[in-house]
Amino acid sequence: MTQMSAGMKELASVMMGAMMLIIGMILACTTLFLAIATVIKGNTKTIAMMRVFGYSRKECSRALLGVYRPLAYVGFALGTGYQYGLLRLMVDVVFRDIEGVPVYEFDFPMMLLSLALFTIFYETVMYCFSDKIRKISVKEIMLE
Repeated sequence: MTQMSAGMKELASVMMGAMMLIIGMILACTTLFLAIATVIKGNTKTIAMMRVFGYSRKECSRALLGVYRPLAYVGFALGTGYQYGLLRLMVDVVFRDIEGVPVYEFDFPMMLLSLALFTIFYETVMYCFSDKIRKISVKEIMLE
């Protein structure tokens, strides 16, 4: 939503852009947390068994969560392209007959800033959930 919210200052208002950004970030963070928590909860027995066989926290995390890292970055790229295409469609097709609508162009500095912030946030969340993997005990699984 960052590309779209950055373009709103020229097309609508700063407040509209801020609202889009906040809504997008809340939805994205909620989805990320739910997805990772579900993956870890669904694989607690597997993680416990890996720990019993001597795998480290890092190896367990890489095996379980590392698979999603490339998909997250592909999703970022596809989402950025989708947002750009959606705004171009809106400006060029829907509002083409309305006078005074500014030309919309891709905001590369905002995309780079968004990518950097996304990378920092995503890797931090992965590290925190990796630490949660460390706290899974074999005793807890054996009692089930």
